This record gives sequence, C-alpha cells and structure tokens, in this order.
Amino acid sequence: MAGYGSSHVATHRRRSGGSKADPTTAPDDQTCLKSTGNIGGVQMTALLKPHSSGVTRLFLTSSSAALLAAMLAQSASAQTAAAPTGAAVQATSGATAPSGDQGQPAVAQQGTDQEAAIVVTGVRASLRSAEQIKRNSPQIVDSIVAEDIGKLPDRNVAEALQRISGIQVQRQYGEGTSVAIRGLTQVRTELNGRDIFTAGGINQLTLEDVPSELLAGVDVYKNPSSDLIEDQLSGTINFRTRKPFDFDGFKVSASASNTYFDISRKMRPAGSLLLSDRWDTGIGEIGVLLNVSYQETRFQQDTIATQPFYTLDPTTAAGAATLAALGRTGQVTTLPHGAGIGQVDGDRRRLGTDLSIQWRPSSTLELTGEVFRNDFKFRFYDYSYFAYTSDTAINPVPGASFTYGPNGDLTSGTFSDVPIGANTSLDKRHSVTTDYSLNAKWKPTSRLTVTGDVQYVDATTHFLRSIVGLNATSSTLTQDIRGNIPAFQISTAAGLTNAATYDGAPFYLDDLAHQKGTDKAARVDVDYKFEGILQSLRAGLRYSDRRNKSSDTGYRYTGLSGQIGPLQYVDLSNFFRGDANLFGNALFFSRDVTESYDGTRAALGINTLPSYLPSGTNQENLKTYTGYITAFFNADSVSVPIDGNVGVRVIKTQSGSSGFYQQTGLLTAADGTQSTGTTTFNAIAFQRDYTSVLPSLNLRYHVTDRLQARFAASKNVSRPSFDQINPSLSITEPGAAQITQEHTTTGGNPELKPMKSNNFDVSLEWYFSHTGSLTAAAFYKDVKNYIQTAISPRVVTFDDGVTATYQVTSYNNVTDAKVKGTEIAYQQFMDFLPGALKGIGVQANFTYVDSKAPSPATEGPVRQVSLEGLSKYNYNLVGMYERGPISARVAYNWRSKFLLTTAGNGSGNLPIFQKAYGQVDASVTLDVSKHFSVTLDGVNLNNAVTSTYYGLPTRPQSVQVVDRRIAGTARVTF
Repeated sequence: MAGYGSSHVATHRRRSGGSKADPTTAPDDQTCLKSTGNIGGVQMTALLKPHSSGVTRLFLTSSSAALLAAMLAQSASAQTAAAPTGAAVQATSGATAPSGDQGQPAVAQQGTDQEAAIVVTGVRASLRSAEQIKRNSPQIVDSIVAEDIGKLPDRNVAEALQRISGIQVQRQYGEGTSVAIRGLTQVRTELNGRDIFTAGGINQLTLEDVPSELLAGVDVYKNPSSDLIEDQLSGTINFRTRKPFDFDGFKVSASASNTYFDISRKMRPAGSLLLSDRWDTGIGEIGVLLNVSYQETRFQQDTIATQPFYTLDPTTAAGAATLAALGRTGQVTTLPHGAGIGQVDGDRRRLGTDLSIQWRPSSTLELTGEVFRNDFKFRFYDYSYFAYTSDTAINPVPGASFTYGPNGDLTSGTFSDVPIGANTSLDKRHSVTTDYSLNAKWKPTSRLTVTGDVQYVDATTHFLRSIVGLNATSSTLTQDIRGNIPAFQISTAAGLTNAATYDGAPFYLDDLAHQKGTDKAARVDVDYKFEGILQSLRAGLRYSDRRNKSSDTGYRYTGLSGQIGPLQYVDLSNFFRGDANLFGNALFFSRDVTESYDGTRAALGINTLPSYLPSGTNQENLKTYTGYITAFFNADSVSVPIDGNVGVRVIKTQSGSSGFYQQTGLLTAADGTQSTGTTTFNAIAFQRDYTSVLPSLNLRYHVTDRLQARFAASKNVSRPSFDQINPSLSITEPGAAQITQEHTTTGGNPELKPMKSNNFDVSLEWYFSHTGSLTAAAFYKDVKNYIQTAISPRVVTFDDGVTATYQVTSYNNVTDAKVKGTEIAYQQFMDFLPGALKGIGVQANFTYVDSKAPSPATEGPVRQVSLEGLSKYNYNLVGMYERGPISARVAYNWRSKFLLTTAGNGSGNLPIFQKAYGQVDASVTLDVSKHFSVTLDGVNLNNAVTSTYYGLPTRPQSVQVVDRRIAGTARVTF
C-alpha cells in the first residue's frame, strides 16, 4: 500500500488477515493388564496394553505431578539411556492419517530391544510426543503437540507454527495470520486430514481464525507421500482435534483467561470447555465429545508512512526547474511525495465448537462423526492523516535545508502546497466455516483395512468498508527520514485543529462484499498388509467438488459539499508510544459515529446502500478426480536396513471462472457535487482441464538405533487460488478530490497455469534421549510457472471525457523459480545437571532458504528478487524450565528481511520489502495441584517495530508498532 490516501480505494485485494485491503490418531480396545511399580521412590500404577506388534505400551495413571517428580529423580541416567527402539506411543498426539480420523500407525524403529514407552505430562510430554511423530513417520513431518487439553504453546495457531524449523510467519495487527513453509506460501490446510478453508479466494484456512484450544496438535508435512492430498508446493498443515476415544472415560477441562493490551489499554476475556465420555452399550461402545472455545482480543497498531518516491526527470520543464531550485542540476534526485500516519484500533472474536461422536459396534468397525464450526469476527476503526501529492510534482520550499543519500534519495527537506487528507474509517470481516464429516474404518481381517470418508464444508465471509474523508487545500510539509522512526511536520495557516482548514471537498466511500464457499468430498482408502519386505499396499480414490462465489458492490463514491460533521478532536500525543516526532493533534470526522455503518450514513444524509450489480459477482469452481497407490516397505533384514514408501497420485482437474468487466462513471451536478453514475459491464468466462501425475518416494536408512537418514523425492502441483483466476475487473471514475491522486485497481488472471515443482529432501536425525534430538535437513525445489504479482498501467476514458491512469495489480506465471535451503533443529532437557538445574531445557532451530525469481520491473535498481514472503534466514531460540510444579518458557523468533510484493503501488514498479524482525514471547505455569494450574503469558515483550521500504533501504515506506500482550489463565482438568 503506497499510503493512507483516499486514492487507494478503487477496488482492492483481500488481505489474508481477514480485512479488506485498505485503499488507503485413537487407542485400541484390547484388554488391559494392571501393573504396579516404583520409579524413583514413587509408587506407580500402569496399564499394559498388548499390541499385535508384540510391543507393550505403558500408560501411567498416576498424577502428572508424581510422574514428573519421578522422572526428574532419574538425573544423569535419563540422559544416557537409549531412546525407545520399539514402536512409539501414539495416543492422542499421533499424526492423523490422510484419510481422516484414523491414527497413523507408528513405524517400528530398528533394534533388538522392545522397550515400554512411558507417556508423561507437561512440556517434556509434548516434546516427546512431537519427537516420536517426527521419528516414526514414513515421511518428513514436524509436529506441535498440546502438552495438555487446550495447551498449545501459543494462543494463535500461526504463532505456534513459527517454532518449527522451516516455517516463517506473517503478522498483521499484532498476530500471526499466515505462514510460509520452506520459503513458499502455497500451503495446504487440513482438519483431520480433510479440506478446511475460509470463504474467499485464498483456498486456505486463515490461520488467525482458529482458537488453538480446540486442537490436540498440528502436523506439518514437508515432502508428502502420494496418499496425501495434493495442491501445495511447500507443505501441508494438518490440524488435529481430540476424539472421545482418546480418553479412558469421562473427561472435563475448562479454562478462563484475561489479556491486557498495553497500547490500547484494554482487557479482553477468553475461555474454553471440553466435555468427553464413553460408554459400553448394547449396540457397542459409544463416545461423545464437545469442545467449545471463546476468545476476544484487542489491538492497536500505529503506523508512520513515507509516501512513494519519484525520480525527477531533467528532460521535462518541471523536473529541470525543481532540480535547479534544489541546486542539483545534473544530479540524480529522488523525492518522496508525502508522508502520513495511521492509527488502527480493533478487535477479534473467535468462537470455535467441535462436536464428535464415535461408535464402535464391533472390534472390526469404528465410525466417527464430527461437526467443527469456526466463527470469527474482525473489525477495526482507524484514523489516517497524510500530506500527499501522488504522482503530481512536489514543490520544495526555496532556501530550506535539504539532505540526500549517496544515491540521490532525499533524506530530509521541506515542501509547500501539499494537499492534506484526514480519513476516518470502519473495516469489518465475519467468517464462519462449518465442517461436517463422517469416517468409517472397517478391519475385517488383521491384514485388510478399509476406510471411507465423506465431508461437506460450508463457509461464508462478509466484508464491510466505510471511509469518511476530509481534505485541505494546502500545507507545508517538513520531512526527516534519516532515523529509524521518520519525523515529519504538517502546518497550515489556520492550524490542523481548526475546522476552517478543511475546506476541500469531503467525500464518503463504502463497500459491501460477501463470499460463499462449499466443498463436497468423498474418498475410499484400502490398506492391505503383507509379510516380508513389502509391508503394505495402500490405494484409494477421491472426488471433490469445490465452489466459490463472491459478490462485491465495489466502492461507492459519494461527493459531499460544505462542512460535514460531527468532527472530533484527536489527541495524538501518545501515538507510537510517544516516541514519534510528529505534527501534534488534528481534527477528524468523529470515530464515535463511524463505528456504526448505519450511523455514518445517517450523519451524512445517505439513505441508500450500495448496490450489488451483476458485474460485482464472480464464481469459481474446482472438481478433482483422484486415484493413488502407495507401497510401504521395510528391508530391515538386509545389510542396509531401509524402509519407506513409493507411490504415484493421478489427478484430473476441471476448473472454471466467470465474472464481469465493470466501469462506473460519475455524474457532476450544476453546483459541482458528484455522485455515482452509469455502470456498464461485460460478462467473461474461462474453463481449464488438465491431468497431473505426481510420483513420490520416501526412504529412511536406520544407521543406528538412534541415528537415521532420510531421502525424499516428489512432484507437487499447486493450483492458482480463486482470487488469482477471478476474471473480474472494476474501474470507478475518480472524484474531483481524487483526480490528482494515484488510482489503483486489482484483478485476477483466469489464464494462469498451475504451478508445478520437483522436490528433493535429505535429512539426518539423531535422537539421543526421550526428549533430546539433533536433526539437519537440506531441500531443493524447482518450480515451474511460478505466480507472482505484477502491476501494469491502463488508461481509461470515462463518458464525461475524464481520463485517468489506473495501476492494475494482477498475476502472471513468471519464468521458473528455484528454492533451496537447509534446516537445523536441536532440543534437549539438561537432565545431567545437578539438582534444580535438571529442569533446564533448550530448543533451537535455524533455517536458510535461498530463492530467485524475476521481478516484474524490467528497468530500475531492483531487477532480481526472492519469492514473496520468504526470508533468507530464520531462527528460533527457546529457553525452557520444568521442575516440580513450575514450567516456564522464553522464546525468541527472528527472520531476516523479506519481499512483501514484487511491485508496489506507487513505488515506480519497485518491490516492497520488510526489514528483519524479531519478537520475544514468554510464559510461566504453576501446577497448583494435579487438577488446577495457572499460567502467565507475554507476547511481543521487546516491543518489536515492523519496518518496510520501497526497493532500496534509502526509501522507507512504513514503520509500525503494536500492543504487547499479557495474559493470565486458570485451567481445571478432571
């Protein structure tokens, strides 16, 4: 976004964060044997469950506190003990199989010992479960496991995922909203192995929408096998919910919390409740689980923006004159064309509900039905104040002091006659996603398993944008962008708090939109086990029918005349935590009024709603017909013990899109006031069919009992998202108050091809203790038809003769892109240390990703860029402590600079980058008893600042600060 001006409102892109773009696995049912014993002086009771593999699982039923004390009593011996070599415990933390609710079977490790694995609680338990999933999975996967009900390590799912190596999170308004895996944002999101998405064009679930309390864990598949659903380049994120058969019987867990947000100085509540039970009945065993989570969060985001830079052209009279006035004739000189601020106050509300019913009528049949509903509301109210000339020349004040960087970019100076804008706005999004699923698992023999799965997803999203704008005719603008926080002053003769200053033509913009997405899917999977090197064959068929419909009124422009009100005096002395050198206070149209859409229109005398025209509607559809076969093998009897799988997935895809080209003019009355005029539109439709063949190979070599190496190779395909193939384009004539500003619009490209990638992965994994591991991986992706953002100008002439140039943001299949990199991850508890120091633990990981793709810019200082959203370097450093009743964690996440967009509006077709960013989060938990605990969390404790720039670091775009958050949580579990 080039700035905060009202020019940035002529049709828009949807942000993944949820607002419209500012213009401006399950245990078996076998018989249990009770056993008692003594560990470290603590009496234990255990349940031993026999399994067909001959490996015994040991489930401790003592209190978590007693078990933790016993484990800690094992000091150095725990560090030197070998990790389990038998099949690992799966329990509720096991990765979900691709066909839905069935637990993924653990793969036996090489070795002669068959050791009982002990399931513990606390942070160690979560790390151990995640480690075992990674170790035993037939493909490359990383996991986050809730240490207890409702206790993922972060309240936000995206922020929890950032702790995994290879994942980088994108934040918006203080929370993680989306992720990239190994440098690519084409991520597939699943719920229990099935499609899940937010209505709209992104084809994914918006990660900020989901309350983390609903999840038992999250698995990230980085190079999947052919039995996993396609449509991703970077990986699959699978959210796992709990099921009633995960628990031995009745279970209840509840939590309540309150969070303080330090800039907005507000508090917001959250709570969750899980109820689960299972019964033996005359028709078999039945279990029911209900999980409900409610969260409210608040945020304030303060932004200081420098408007786009333009290089003076000495071949024009105006350019030569300005160079002469600056004393820089013959020198390359680039000037910013304004500055501005934005203050956004907003809130999020999440309501998640998960109801699941399981029925086991016999030992060979199990059915699971589930309804998962996620209801997310997002809104903000903002002020933006700016002085901006757009691409019109900016006038330096004669005799004023000016400074420049070595490349001629201005770093400070004073300008005159700069138009002023003061906007007050409302932005709202309400998204509801409901997932209905039914899964049946039939095991007629010990060798054959048949799984059937059907699913229906119903998702809706509603948007609202409402903006009231004031204008002033002229001002003096003084800028100084040499520091980390840009400084600028705006002055007028009458002052910024004088209503008389705002004598320019006021205006009103509003836009309504709604989107609906549905998905019908069905699949059948058959697994047959063998003896010998070939362990099993898995094959399946899948059908899906996904549809999306979007309706948008487009921005309705209403020109206003005279003084409008009510106006509101705004005290900006604490803006940017008081650390900014700015112009002081100002008048705006009342935000108390703009908080109500209906109230705003009433205050302005606007009695109608914007119309949904046929041209504002677009539809997309996607049908897939899929078959796959995968062979799982284990050659542990040969000299080189290797296991793995090889398979192929074949998908026939039918996709289509339809929409309209829409052009709307303005009507000018005799008194000069303007209003929306005639709209013309033309229908557009496109269809594409293609077949994809995706082979995959996953190999694992057991070097020793503790050390294993992996190799994976696969082909992936990622289809364009629905918003990328939306053929509609809308152009609205600018009003008199906007004619000199930059005009932008956004459209899709229905002729986009799917992206394809060849992927290669190698890894080395050393598991030296139950919670200790050191792993390293290298990866390479060769991507064809990579989709990037591009901007092209379009000159439009309207019926009244007005001509305007629009910068049209769309998408292209650029030439090939390549991504390569490495990951290193380490985790360990220091059990070899004496006394209380045994509780110290460390997690650390580092990711290096290198990518190259051509920038849409064919000229200028930046021609080659990385992929959008990709940092070259990323690391996490987490210090942990768990001893007795205390558990604590301090986490630092850092990523290097990355590309936001390949070509920013108003940037001279330059890319926009975000500078390196690091954030500190912390938490401490006290287990008051085995049933009750309290937690204190802190987020963004270092008050991190987000900074962006246009192409070159000497051309800053914006700096932002958001709230630090402190939350207290009480949790009860029985």
